[in-house]
Amino acid sequence: MSLEDKIDQLKGAVKEGVGKISGDVKAEKEGAAEQATAKAKEVAEDAKKVAEEAAEKASAKAKEVAGNVKDALEGTLDGVKNILNKDKE
Repeated sequence: MSLEDKIDQLKGAVKEGVGKISGDVKAEKEGAAEQATAKAKEVAEDAKKVAEEAAEKASAKAKEVAGNVKDALEGTLDGVKNILNKDKE
């Protein structure tokens, strides 16, 4: 959540309030729209951060799983080699 978005929300609230007090329906609606736009930007930024963190965690987990699979395959390959070498003896 950025300070700019919070400031834009505050500006919208002030504009909406002034519109209500003065009876200026257009200013009131514009203020409400400005608040909603700033809030949507804030929510989008938060969602982006959450998605980036989730992607980082998923990537780390995928690397871990890939390492485990590699280790298991190498162990299996070593076992097969041992069996084949015993057959040659």
